[in-house]
Amino acid sequence: MLAKINYKPQDIAIKDIISMITNGYKLQKLDKEEELDDELKLDYTDSIIIAPDYQRDYRASVADESSLIESILLGIPIPPVFLANDRYEGVKVLNVVDGQHRLRAFHRFKENQFKLSGLNIMVELNGKKFSDCEFEIKEKILSHKLASIVFTDFPGLELELEIFSRYNKGTKPLTPQDIRHAVYNSKLNSFVNKFAQKMNDKKVSSKIQRAYNATTDRVKKKKIQENIFVIMSILEDGLNTGYAKSSVYAEEYMKHKSKLEVCNPQQSQKEYDEIINRFNTFNEIIEVIGERIEYPFSKEIYGVSSKGYRFQITIAMILSGVIHKMIKEGISLSRLKQKAGIDNFLTYISDTLKNSYLEDPKFNASSTNARAMNELINEMNFEFLQVVED
Repeated sequence: MLAKINYKPQDIAIKDIISMITNGYKLQKLDKEEELDDELKLDYTDSIIIAPDYQRDYRASVADESSLIESILLGIPIPPVFLANDRYEGVKVLNVVDGQHRLRAFHRFKENQFKLSGLNIMVELNGKKFSDCEFEIKEKILSHKLASIVFTDFPGLELELEIFSRYNKGTKPLTPQDIRHAVYNSKLNSFVNKFAQKMNDKKVSSKIQRAYNATTDRVKKKKIQENIFVIMSILEDGLNTGYAKSSVYAEEYMKHKSKLEVCNPQQSQKEYDEIINRFNTFNEIIEVIGERIEYPFSKEIYGVSSKGYRFQITIAMILSGVIHKMIKEGISLSRLKQKAGIDNFLTYISDTLKNSYLEDPKFNASSTNARAMNELINEMNFEFLQVVED
């Protein structure tokens, strides 16, 4: 049976779009601990959620935004935006599938958040905010009807993935992790995005920020988020010899969590609490390691210069696998937070990795080869930690 996409074309005045975006921002700021009453839900119906977790961080320049405003005034066609019906805190809303940069530009200009610049045709508008423009200019912008396509439902996650992929070709393409955020949305997804943003905003310890090499670019392109999902997958389930690439861990893990949240909310919450606790403990250990090694997720952990590679997913996967093995064997992780325990641990890890496939010139496979990694970790013995008291 052929899958069918249900959608409807719709022209929306920019004035109305701005109002819908404003409501979307207000809705996202409401106290999530309090259930919305029906009257309030109706007030926020059809709000546009301009930055759901799956969307890219805003990357447009003021010149790009200005050019868009000028195009409206000149009557140059603007590509349609793609919206999708969704529920947010019980409210019927519209998520942005494609067109985030356009919608934000309209809203930002109306809110006087930037001055027009770099205009080559309507040069007299350069340096002006919305409030500085003449009435006719304001009216033309706000009354402009923007073409939109509204998806009422999707026939499945796989086709949804294809939709996001196709609608982002030819623009600034979404990264694979951007698309995963679009398709496999979940509570855990939101946590990871917020954690990455905290690192970007320097609201976590400098050691954690440095360990994950949390640059603005890596956060915006969602490389950090992908790395975290790989780590979480291994912390919870261990290494999978059937996965050829590290990104597969993120893909399959996010897919599982998204489906579980829908099919079994109670089990989903249980697993969520467990992995958050495990991930936090893992980061506490990384922070302790960070007191001794500048970049714990690099070859520096076994004394080899990182040569500019401050975060290496191979090392992150090995450390995650090691912690998973210790948990499975009932070894208390609190021992790694003590000086004797962490010093012994780092000496053991350093010696083991120096003599592993990672430094074997005859090893030709990828350093993230799951079989090689699994063999390495399975051979590890942590009896030396038994002498460290909890």
